[in-house]
Amino acid sequence: MRIFYKRLSRHFYDPVIELTFMAEFTLPKNSVLTEGKTYPAPEGAGNIRRFEIYRWNPDTGENPRIDAYHLDMDDCGPMVLDAILKIKNEVDSTLTFRRSCREGVCGSCSMNVNGKNTLACIKAIDAYEGTIKIMPLPHMPVVKDLVPDLTHFLCAIRSNKTVDRNPNACTGRF
Repeated sequence: MRIFYKRLSRHFYDPVIELTFMAEFTLPKNSVLTEGKTYPAPEGAGNIRRFEIYRWNPDTGENPRIDAYHLDMDDCGPMVLDAILKIKNEVDSTLTFRRSCREGVCGSCSMNVNGKNTLACIKAIDAYEGTIKIMPLPHMPVVKDLVPDLTHFLCAIRSNKTVDRNPNACTGRF
């Protein structure tokens, strides 16, 4: 819970209470979240952070799992996306996620980090204490790992632009 003051006029302020809730996450149909693999930190690492990342591959038929990765923060960039890229490039090349601009403009790296939806490219690792838990966006179906299905989202955008010309514009192909 956080209390801040909203300015009503030049001289008056109104106290506002902000409640923070964890996002509710929907798992793929008929699945149970399980504990996955643990990847240890490299030898000689001093500044270690633990990242727990949601993993699910629909092709294998297995339940989703949470894999734990231990990274040396002395060899990693400051943003959450830097840590995910380090995991993908150096630890586990099978990790799947979206990224594009690295400037917080495009939104392709949207994911749920410690219960809040955010852009991984502009969220600092130091903003979190302890273990960092990374999940896909909770309000969208998952394609694989951290990749959400954007079909509904893109249909909404496409139909909004072409509603006057073609009311059946969304075919699911983009």
